[in-house]
Amino acid sequence: MKVLISILFLTLLYIPDAAISQVITDNDSDTNYSIVPLAGYTTDSGFVGGILIQRIEYRNNSGPFYSNTTLDVNGSTRGKWQASLDHERLSLFDAEIRNHSILDFELDPRSTFYGVGNESAYSSEEFEEGIYFLKRNFGLLSFSARKSLFEIVENGNLDGLVRLSGSYNSISDRGRDTQFVDEQPTGFDGGWVNKVGVGLLADSRDSEFAPTNGGRFEIGVNTSGNLTGSNYSFSDYFLDFRTYTTTFWDVVIAQRLQLQHSVGDVPFWELAIIGNQKGLRGYALDRFRGDSSVLYMLEARSWLFSYFEDEIKIGGHIFTDTGRVFSEFDSSALFDDLKHTWGFGATMSVLIPDLILRGELGFSEEDYRIYAGLGYAF
Repeated sequence: MKVLISILFLTLLYIPDAAISQVITDNDSDTNYSIVPLAGYTTDSGFVGGILIQRIEYRNNSGPFYSNTTLDVNGSTRGKWQASLDHERLSLFDAEIRNHSILDFELDPRSTFYGVGNESAYSSEEFEEGIYFLKRNFGLLSFSARKSLFEIVENGNLDGLVRLSGSYNSISDRGRDTQFVDEQPTGFDGGWVNKVGVGLLADSRDSEFAPTNGGRFEIGVNTSGNLTGSNYSFSDYFLDFRTYTTTFWDVVIAQRLQLQHSVGDVPFWELAIIGNQKGLRGYALDRFRGDSSVLYMLEARSWLFSYFEDEIKIGGHIFTDTGRVFSEFDSSALFDDLKHTWGFGATMSVLIPDLILRGELGFSEEDYRIYAGLGYAF
């Protein structure tokens, strides 16, 4: 067993050192409680340690779950600390309204800013010298509610969404000779961003945690301004389209197309950002920022091994990401100056199939990055 755990650590770079899981069952529901200590390494955060506590309740005919609550607390050797409480439930005040609440706090002394635009400069030497760093601490509280409007395909509905969020960012520089101080972008002094949004979501996936077939489409708009108590007035629009298809040897082909656009007095942390573990993996953290972005992601995934009657499953995937941002400094042609990355990763589920741990290695023309996290990238 020690040999197996050592191999998984080197492969995933993010595994549970131990797990405590309890299942409580009655005639109508199953409730899973899990406590998972986590340890790993990422290029941008260094060595990371923390704990994940999850409570997930399943009920008959209640979709992917009835309620799912996760507490994730972690810290890194590079001074980054994060605590997140995530709660999702399929009913609100006994009405069939799915709701999702997130409370998130983060202290990050190595947040990054490389400038605005698709051709913003970067060098590994300046990165190591801290030229691109700033200190950013923030708190976020968000709530969304969605109601099914009508069925569009078998096992797939069109939902209407309402979103509310409030966040505060405390920003400070790390010295005079940084990109952040030189450019002093909108949002240099931090402040409040409170948003109200609406949208539509269609979902026909066979699983929300590890889909093998179906699709997901979401479109929406958010707005922030004086009426919401914000320090910045702007609007952002987005479209997110995902498809999943199982091919030969149970290999799942997963695709994602994401478009973002913002207008108004947009603080730099609310711009369209790509170049992280959520997309364009392999570039330095939050490498590109712009008023708009386009991102395409392609993955081939498969579960490879299972142990102890599927109590532990190990999978692998390969991926490629393509995208770019748009700003006043860039060409507006859609296919000009596209950025490309590629890489591979491994996944593991332990005791609970809906709790998936992921590690990845991504490569770009500028650098490479090691990632670790919960769940698939999309």
